[in-house]
Amino acid sequence: MISEKRYKVELEVVAPLRIGGVEDPRSGIHNPVTKVGERVAIPGSSLKGALRAEMEQFLIDAYHSKASPGWPDDKLAFQPCIPAPKPTIDEQALIGSEKYRAEACHYPCDIEERPERGQRVFRGKCTEEGKPNPHSICPICYFLGAMGLPGFVHVPFLYAGVSPEELYSSRIDRAINTVVEGTNRPYQLIPPGVKFSGELIILTEDPAAGWKIGEPRPLSDKTLGDKWLEQESLKGEKLVSTYIVERLKNIKILGGYKSKGFGEVKIKVSPL
Repeated sequence: MISEKRYKVELEVVAPLRIGGVEDPRSGIHNPVTKVGERVAIPGSSLKGALRAEMEQFLIDAYHSKASPGWPDDKLAFQPCIPAPKPTIDEQALIGSEKYRAEACHYPCDIEERPERGQRVFRGKCTEEGKPNPHSICPICYFLGAMGLPGFVHVPFLYAGVSPEELYSSRIDRAINTVVEGTNRPYQLIPPGVKFSGELIILTEDPAAGWKIGEPRPLSDKTLGDKWLEQESLKGEKLVSTYIVERLKNIKILGGYKSKGFGEVKIKVSPL
């Protein structure tokens, strides 16, 4: 039987919050906030992205060498990846600084099937001199999932039973110091004091798959799998608390319009 641990996640809006939704011409609302049905929501993808960023910074602060460039050889298994098949130019610079892995975590290895020739061709970083080159899954992808491989953590949508408010933005003509015609645009926001909530679910054990949180998974493809766990001293609740719960609590900014003073939040996580 699958075992799970559930946590209540409560997010309080400290400064106005804006996570944009899709405009519906029928509603007449410009620049709406995200809603699911009739409920204002913080999408799980937005919360997961913020959580991942906090986890990345945690690992970089803990293991990346500040005295000299590079990631310590004995801690390479902890090096986070950038979860994108094609990193941007700026992300490539981060990879060049060795703060991040050269390739996103994935499973199985990138294999090109050529049935007409009876071949399976390994591509990309999965090969070295034409031979399979196994790679490991970083700690963040272990918890949150990698390309082709789910993780242990189900990040929730957070909901609040309020109606959004509306403000306007405009651009000032630098020559005459007045609002430029046609630039006064409305947008929605969530005001301070609003509380969102949802339920974080963590898979603790799946006997059928042979998965147990805090232990390497029995992955059959050519991979080094969850190698970082060989060096991780944290176990059980302490592992989950350090990598997930405390990192969620550490999220202080969320959403867009940050340069306009938006996005400050406070998160509380408690077991159910």
